[in-house]
Amino acid sequence: MSARRRLSQAVLLVALLAACDSGDVAPISFDEVRQAATDAAGFKAYFDGVKGKRVAWRGQVVEARREFEDDYMESGLLLIDMDAAAHPGADVAMKFPTARLAEFKPGQEVAFTAILREFELANDALLLKLEMKELQ
Repeated sequence: MSARRRLSQAVLLVALLAACDSGDVAPISFDEVRQAATDAAGFKAYFDGVKGKRVAWRGQVVEARREFEDDYMESGLLLIDMDAAAHPGADVAMKFPTARLAEFKPGQEVAFTAILREFELANDALLLKLEMKELQ
């Protein structure tokens, strides 16, 4: 492969990585994601299209807890209910600094911006795994 072609591919890769989190909030609501999840067969294709997008949402804390990762690193895990009236229970999971653990209580409303990273969909229960960027 020529040096010029490798350089072109490297530039393209950098541009794609930068596009994954441009800092701009995408106009994606949780309701839109929940609605797409009703089609379990098509949800993976839908999610592939929104994965890596930054969202700004509000929800209610279900639980905030301390966890230890594989390498025994400590982190906080925040479980958030995005639509308590329609589907009670955690819809979103995000890691956050354990120093902020005492700030969050069940039922408390929180606003956050985060990156859509992964999902679990089982028995009509959707859990989105987000990368927290800002948490209020």
